[in-house]
Amino acid sequence: MKSLNKLLAAGAMGLLSMSAFAGSETPEGKVQATYPPISSDAYEKFGGKYGMDRWVESLFKYIMLDNRINYIFAAHGKIDRQIKLNQQLVAVMLGAPGVEYQGASMSAAHEEMGITLTQFNAVVEDAYLACEDLRTPYHTCNQLIAALAPFKRSIVTR
Repeated sequence: MKSLNKLLAAGAMGLLSMSAFAGSETPEGKVQATYPPISSDAYEKFGGKYGMDRWVESLFKYIMLDNRINYIFAAHGKIDRQIKLNQQLVAVMLGAPGVEYQGASMSAAHEEMGITLTQFNAVVEDAYLACEDLRTPYHTCNQLIAALAPFKRSIVTR
């Protein structure tokens, strides 16, 4: 398990350094997917809405068990709402048809939190654990993590 965690951390750091990929925000704060990091069948590879929803729920299970970051999520309450917004965000990143992210921009949602790179990376590690938990293929998981990685600029403020 330690070697898996080291591999996940190394992979996460490599993905977080990518800047040409994936998710971004419009000047109005709307989340949009930018390609090519996500294959056109990524949503299906995640199992459609059912699989993607299960992945986000698994992610939050790991987040809430992770003492490095769980207090941040708990302090902002309404975990069910956080799960719903993350399901929307992930659906947009995976190219789900007809889904729009209804939450605040990443900058607005995180600006007062003082999130560190270490805390951001903890969420990335938990994302990989969720993939492993649901037996999501590593390549498919990497596409999603790479798509979400550019939000680091909007989330990490300290």
